[in-house]
Amino acid sequence: MPKRKSNVLTFKSLLLQNPFGLIVAASIGAIASLAAVALLGISGWFLSAAGLAAVVGTALTFDFLTPGALVRLMAILRTAGRYGEQVFSHDHLLGLLRTLRLWVWDQRKNLPFIELNKQTKGDLLQRLIGDLDQIIKWPLAVVMPWLYASLGCLSLVVLSAFIVPTLWPWVVVFSAIQLVLLPWLAHRLCCVSVFKMQALSTHRRARFMSVFGALITLTIRGSWTGYARKLQTLDNRQKEEQARIQRTSSAAKYLTQITTFALIAVTLRQVLSYTDGVLVLDQGIQATWLVALLLVMLAVNELIQPLSIAFIAQGQSKVGLRRLNQIAEQGVNEEAPACKLGVTIRFEDLVGGYRQDIQQKTSLMGINGDVSLGESLRVVGKSGAGKSTLLATLAGDLPFSGYVYLGDRNLDEREASITSNAHWYKQVAYLPQNPIIFQQSLASNLRLGAPSATDQELVNVLRVLGLGEWLESLPNGLDTLLGAQGRDVSGGQARRIALGRVLLRKAPLMLLDEPFDGLDSASIQRVCDAISSHSYSPDYLIYVSHIDSPLDQMAMPLKV
Repeated sequence: MPKRKSNVLTFKSLLLQNPFGLIVAASIGAIASLAAVALLGISGWFLSAAGLAAVVGTALTFDFLTPGALVRLMAILRTAGRYGEQVFSHDHLLGLLRTLRLWVWDQRKNLPFIELNKQTKGDLLQRLIGDLDQIIKWPLAVVMPWLYASLGCLSLVVLSAFIVPTLWPWVVVFSAIQLVLLPWLAHRLCCVSVFKMQALSTHRRARFMSVFGALITLTIRGSWTGYARKLQTLDNRQKEEQARIQRTSSAAKYLTQITTFALIAVTLRQVLSYTDGVLVLDQGIQATWLVALLLVMLAVNELIQPLSIAFIAQGQSKVGLRRLNQIAEQGVNEEAPACKLGVTIRFEDLVGGYRQDIQQKTSLMGINGDVSLGESLRVVGKSGAGKSTLLATLAGDLPFSGYVYLGDRNLDEREASITSNAHWYKQVAYLPQNPIIFQQSLASNLRLGAPSATDQELVNVLRVLGLGEWLESLPNGLDTLLGAQGRDVSGGQARRIALGRVLLRKAPLMLLDEPFDGLDSASIQRVCDAISSHSYSPDYLIYVSHIDSPLDQMAMPLKV
């Protein structure tokens, strides 16, 4: 099987999209997290030391200013750091979202039209909204919480080694349980449920998208009750999986709290002795520092809490990443055999359309025809006979059965030389019956046909098509926005702009579906002159038109 160009998304590639922005956000968040831990520890030491100073009579000489200043500094760092982290992390996520949306557009742009037709609106909406949202949450909901919790545990290990030297091995065990064991266990228990939730969400969204278009039909035929029952079944299954995930999350939070309290109990057991019915603090352990250590444990527990639900975001991100990569796997075959056009393009017993059309023989019925180098072919026939389907099939937008020959070489579905071959697409310029004008600048719309075209080339093709005066009247020239957000264009102008894309492409095979629709006689003459000119004339021209034009004089008819 020929290899395709690799364009796979990974978590590593997501992190490297904007490493500077992520590092800045993570650094500010780390400072804020450590400041929160230090704030609770210093406050505990300060309060206990101040109370002890009052008891022993050293309150007048006790330094209140330094610890008070440290408390305020840590409070400021925590508050400002949390705000800064939110600002920079969301800026990073919005940039990542922009990159991913462009990536999805690039992959869909490279998809064969056959694959685009297979995808439902609900599935597409899930990929563009649901999957992308789950993926961009991964740094914020998985990476950063684990980083902050790791730093908190590290600070706890260092502090425990300083205050209670015999305690640090227990803190290391505590950290391993909280950072590795519990998240891994929660992920193992609920990964299947998370995957099912994503699948059900996709299926449910597709169901709702389809019901909007068929609501009247379902109501008239009395089928709405049965369809609503299916939707309710999907909702119930989704609620069951959601409840299972929530139970696991609650259990993980409970175990996190229990582990923290167990560490506190071990700490007290390490430093306290029961002598003569009285609890006595071991020699060498300062009570004020012990209070600070216990409060730091509680502060670290706050940093660890988000890890109990991180497995949800981790599983959702994996599913979203896998589903997006499925788009890349379906792309056009960049390394397929080259399809160099021969002297003659010939098709025999060609049946094109959707799969069910091919099976039922309802779209194109055994069309035979050929066009030689330098010739034109006009497809004629009654409405609904399959003229547009023939052009879409030759453009590679629809599956087909039958035979297509380039010279003596036969192209078939097994070789995928029409339906998914990048070499074939590069040699075809296709004007569909209903071309799309995007809400972008005039230049951007034209450059869809030739991305490297210069401004002068764009101006030239507009003048050839009779749009020179209109271009000069635009406020920003080629940079004028078109569509609802900018300059409205008439039907004739839109068709000529779309035709300009085709001419700029300068492909050997030109396929035109109703190129003269909505044009007056003068505009039709200009279009014919442009197609016949040396600069834009194709090697092969196949077109469909219900309007007679000067092109018909040189074209051979093909009846379907």
